[in-house]
Amino acid sequence: MHPPVIDEADMLMVRAVGRRLQKKQFDEFTAQGRRCGWCCHPVRLRGVVMTNDGNGRRLAFSTGSLPDGVFLKACGTRRETRCPSCASVYRGDARHLVRAGLIGGKGVDESVTARPAVLLTLTAPSFGLVHSAKTGGPCRPSSPTARCQHGQPLTCFRHHANDDDVVGTPLCVDCYDYEGGVLHNACMAELWRRTTIYLMRHLASALGRTQAETKTLVKLSFCRVAEYQRRGVVHLHAVIRADGINGAMPPLSVEQLARASLSAARAVSVTHTSGIARWGSQVDVLVLDRTDGQRAQKVAQYVAKYATKSSAESGALDCRITSEEDLSRRALSPHVRRMAEVAWTLGANERFAHLHLRRHAHSLGYGGHFLSKSRRYSTSFRALKADRVAWRSRQRHGVATPDHSVEARWRAVGIGWASPGEALFAGFQQRQRATEIRLANEEWYGRH
Repeated sequence: MHPPVIDEADMLMVRAVGRRLQKKQFDEFTAQGRRCGWCCHPVRLRGVVMTNDGNGRRLAFSTGSLPDGVFLKACGTRRETRCPSCASVYRGDARHLVRAGLIGGKGVDESVTARPAVLLTLTAPSFGLVHSAKTGGPCRPSSPTARCQHGQPLTCFRHHANDDDVVGTPLCVDCYDYEGGVLHNACMAELWRRTTIYLMRHLASALGRTQAETKTLVKLSFCRVAEYQRRGVVHLHAVIRADGINGAMPPLSVEQLARASLSAARAVSVTHTSGIARWGSQVDVLVLDRTDGQRAQKVAQYVAKYATKSSAESGALDCRITSEEDLSRRALSPHVRRMAEVAWTLGANERFAHLHLRRHAHSLGYGGHFLSKSRRYSTSFRALKADRVAWRSRQRHGVATPDHSVEARWRAVGIGWASPGEALFAGFQQRQRATEIRLANEEWYGRH
């Protein structure tokens, strides 16, 4: 019987764990890993924590007692391509933030369930024919002889899976309007800003009042999430809620809010140097019925999951492009590379200087946030993070109490794990942790 084959990665992990066991540091090492969520690129810190209870300062904590004399802090990125662990924390916070604005919690009163709310989906227009994954049908059935002006076929009879690399790529790269796609992404923030302005105008028209009168009766709250489509352009999912003044119910129905949202999205436009940016024809609005308690929970969970499902996607790159040589070294698909190149090239043109396209070439021209919200909608990422920090502080007995003042002194001494083997071990632990969290969430949300 042959012994099992151990590859190089497994050997590196075994050696890394063996070194920690030999130094009798394995328990402390794994405790560090759990504290930072087995982050892929933890920040290595050295320092001390001093407390003062009125009887003088004393040392409460020092990194000298930890393995390697460092404290590991999670990197905190939202990009799953950089760190799945930290991205899952961000995604969870985003889900709580969206959910709280629909059914309350996290400091938001539960009376929000009675207020009109809709889910508005805003897509980008077409910039050319692309391959698509259609359920139960071929990609682009048409006449086999149909060809574009460049001689490329305009048909595709293949049945693409959702994860097929060809989905979202143009049938003819010469026909596809790459410049239009990049400029649409660049105008997204202004398009959304104008949509919120137009929405108030259309609400005033629906209520038969002036805008000034409507603003004294209705306050709009929103939370919108940007999502990259496979073709590289951005579309938005926006939860819009109508609130009254001083906690009162707004004098409009959810149907009126839905109609005003749809008409405002169809009317808005932004003029740029090369043309006009508008939302695509596939604008959709969904009325969110939360009158029943159990149904409200399911609706809120569905919307929060749907609205935050794309937070793992970065569009193109994880960091900014600094030069053409920098771009050429990146491993990108031909379609994404073309969009990034167009954004970089347009960024050198003075006509587009106000769009800062070179700064946002890595995100294909889009310079907005992944998630943004109005102040009234719900809690904030800062508040959620503060709650998490407070909870962790309560788990560490003696580090801080309400009667103690705390002074911390930290110094960054590096980034990452001490060895490639430890990095591989951290990745293995992170995947195990992600599976446990997913199963626990499915069980919890199944009961609520």
